[in-house]
Amino acid sequence: MAATQPTRTQSFRLGHALAIVSIALALALGALVVGTVASLDAVTIFSRTTSGDLAPSPQPVGSPLAPSPPVAPTTPTPAATATATPTANSRTTGKLIVVSIAEQRLTAFEDGRTVLTTVVATGRPELPTPTGTFQIMSKAAPYKFVSPWPRGDQYWYPTEWVSYAMLFADDGYFLHDAPWRKVYGPGANVSNGTHGCVNVPTAAMATLYGWATTGTAVIVE
Repeated sequence: MAATQPTRTQSFRLGHALAIVSIALALALGALVVGTVASLDAVTIFSRTTSGDLAPSPQPVGSPLAPSPPVAPTTPTPAATATATPTANSRTTGKLIVVSIAEQRLTAFEDGRTVLTTVVATGRPELPTPTGTFQIMSKAAPYKFVSPWPRGDQYWYPTEWVSYAMLFADDGYFLHDAPWRKVYGPGANVSNGTHGCVNVPTAAMATLYGWATTGTAVIVE
C-alpha cells in the first residue's frame, strides 16, 4: 500500500502535464489553421481585385461597380442649305407686271416665265409714278383722258383718246398706250416724262391688255 500512493500521484501529474501539452498543441494548431485560412482568403481577395499587372483594384470587393456616366446621344448638325434670293419674276406665281423706273422698262411674267418686255415712259420728276405693289383695278378699250388741271396750268393737257388703258393705282394711275409719244426707254421720264401714268408703245400695250386680267399684280420699282 505504501508503494502504490506515489505511483498514482506521479501518474496523475504526468497525465495532467500531457493534457496541458495537448491543449497547448491544439491551440497552436488552431491558430496556425486560422492564420492559414486568413492568408488564403487574403490571397483570394487579392486575386479577385487585381488587374493583370498585380496592382490592387481601387474598387472594394463586394461593392457595386460605380456606374459609368451616361453618354449623351449626339444629333448630327443639319447641313446648311442655300436660300435663293427672290427675283422680280419669282415674287408671285401666276401673272405679274414689273415696271422698272431706273431702266424705263416693263416686263410681264407668267409663273416665272417672261411673256413680254418693252420700253416705257414713266412720270416726270415732279409728277412721279408711284412705286410699290399694286394690281390691275379695271380695264377699258378705248379710254378718254381728260386733264384734271385747268387750261393754263403748266400740267394741263388736251383731251386724248387711247386704245388700251388699265388702272393700277388710285388717283388715276394707268398703264396705257400713247399715240402722241415718240420717246421711250432710259431717260424718257426725265426728258419727256408723263403725268404719272406708264406709257407703253401701242403694239406692246395691245398684247399686254389682252394678256392681263383684273387682279393681275403690278410692281413698280
